[in-house]
Amino acid sequence: MHIHSDDSNEVDPERRYNRVLTTIYQQTSPMQRPGVTPGKIYLSLVAHGSYDRAGVKASLQATLDNDDAIAYEDEDGQLRFALLTEDSVNRLVAEYPEVADHETIREFRGDT
Repeated sequence: MHIHSDDSNEVDPERRYNRVLTTIYQQTSPMQRPGVTPGKIYLSLVAHGSYDRAGVKASLQATLDNDDAIAYEDEDGQLRFALLTEDSVNRLVAEYPEVADHETIREFRGDT
């Protein structure tokens, strides 16, 4: 697993990475949309948390690089993050069928 280095003063980037994954999970429960905006992640972990923006941004990129999450644009052009788990991907494709053609989704589902 790659944990991106950054310019933040945080001492445990792996813990921050795991908090980013947890936040994505918590913000995409079945009662919510299948993806969460970066703004909500920053609000939770920076404004209401103890991490700095540069560190969270690095961890978001690491979730993509490690194939733990996918980034996509919703129907309004808003960037959203979703976990690459079977349940999450099924919900995402059910709500946004067009993302089924996304290379990461196809690889995850074995449709390559």
